Amino acid sequence: MTPPRIRPLTEADLDAVVALVASLKQHGSPTRGTAADAATLREAFLRAPTGHLLVADDARGPLGYVTLHTTYETEFAARGFYIGDLYVRPEARRSGLGRALLAAAARLAREEGGSFLWWTARPGNAAAHAFYRALGAEDEPIRAFALTHDAFDRLASDPAA
Repeated sequence: MTPPRIRPLTEADLDAVVALVASLKQHGSPTRGTAADAATLREAFLRAPTGHLLVADDARGPLGYVTLHTTYETEFAARGFYIGDLYVRPEARRSGLGRALLAAAARLAREEGGSFLWWTARPGNAAAHAFYRALGAEDEPIRAFALTHDAFDRLASDPAA
């Protein structure tokens, strides 16, 4: 079996990555948000990139992916990257692939002037928490908020703001 490689998303990956995204969504928040399709991934990461999507694959095809985009944190007085998604197919977990994806993300961030990675995790995902701690990541007592759908539209349309 060929060892996995990590590389940027290509047009040929779109359908397989859509399936990985759907699997992550089913595991995380199946009733929230909108499912990504090939067209939205193409637009977001190939045509008018809003960030990066790295794919981990081997002879079987894509096994996982990570998305990241730039941010600036005044706390660190530095540019860094926010990890949106990190996903590895269940049968490929505990093989070092998640670590390899995050290492590739860190290298890419450093190449683009970043000095940190930041991400969130669901409170009940103990396996992910243990994995992140083993990498040296620090827990932060933060509650994440998301303004979406109708609430987003209302605020964006507020003439007083």
